[in-house]
Amino acid sequence: MSTSEQKLQRLKERIALLLNKAENTNFPAEAQTFQEHAERLMVRYGIGRAELDAQPTGPGKKKEPIIEEHFDMSGTYRLGQRDGLSSVGHAFRTVTLLQTNYSSFCRLYIIGHESDVSTVKSLFSSLVIQASLAMSHWWGEEGKYLAWDWTDSEKVIERREFQRSFYLQVAERLRDLYQEESQHNGSGTELVLVSRKEQVDEFVSEKYPSLRRSRNRAATGSLNAALAGRVAGSRADLGFGKDVESSGSAGEVAS
Repeated sequence: MSTSEQKLQRLKERIALLLNKAENTNFPAEAQTFQEHAERLMVRYGIGRAELDAQPTGPGKKKEPIIEEHFDMSGTYRLGQRDGLSSVGHAFRTVTLLQTNYSSFCRLYIIGHESDVSTVKSLFSSLVIQASLAMSHWWGEEGKYLAWDWTDSEKVIERREFQRSFYLQVAERLRDLYQEESQHNGSGTELVLVSRKEQVDEFVSEKYPSLRRSRNRAATGSLNAALAGRVAGSRADLGFGKDVESSGSAGEVAS
């Protein structure tokens, strides 16, 4: 394993550690702190992998394969998870997200180079736990009192909107991080990312030549729930991410 590959492996291990900490704390603000740190490392890891893979192929060097994995969502809040996690996946510059909607569950297909797919899938698993924790905290402290005279169905939609907005805010942060890192690293990084995505798009076109778009019609909740979800998705920067390198260890397919 080359020195560059060893550095990326250590970075990947730090990401896994941070996501695990975010999943296992009972404090939403602390979870968000770990997540923000992990997100910046994810972007740097993804860029590093793309640049490494773009280097000229030498004897014995293998190109990283393009793979497809899926992430299933079921239960009461699956539609909010579907919409929100789709946005999170699309925020990554080098993967493609497809979805299939069934009567009782939704499935997101994550397509990209192996390391990118692994990163996105790990983040999805962590975010589902974190969004649920943040939603429960918000509902217990504020949401249920604002919706005290609503029907049970309306309350479900309200909680679902919170989660959806939580994910949308995470997606926005990831897009901003990609922009920051690309500007910092120079125009060459942008070209590498575009090339990596083009490889994935070509793979998808060959495998799914007859894709069609689905119409997602999930009901939305109130502006209050949407704003609360976005606040939860951006809360708690306690120093992580300011200088990552100096911080301590820590049924229907649609495009």
